[in-house]
Amino acid sequence: MSDVSKQDIENFITNQYRLWSENRIDEMMDLFRAIAPNGFTIQYVGAPEVEGEKAMADMIAEYAGKIRTDLVRLLINGNEAATVVDNIRNDTEQVIPSIETYRFENGKMYVRYFH
Repeated sequence: MSDVSKQDIENFITNQYRLWSENRIDEMMDLFRAIAPNGFTIQYVGAPEVEGEKAMADMIAEYAGKIRTDLVRLLINGNEAATVVDNIRNDTEQVIPSIETYRFENGKMYVRYFH
């Protein structure tokens, strides 16, 4: 059973993409810690799962301010969500599509990225 509501999930997901695109990284990370007080993991499908804070630190170092996101579609069922996201390079406008899944359980969040 999930400890987050459908509205909590929707707010988290829509706001994380908005804050990323606005390069408001500290506020975005506060959202991650609030929705997942017991931690989170991130897995790029095909690679091992990584502790979330480390994965985000690496992602921020490489892409923050260089790529913005456009949330194309959000589906929420119970304690899980799936998104279709366009990652857009700021320098070239190249679009890199992504499917991302989220599962919320016992204060933890499990994220998977299909790039």
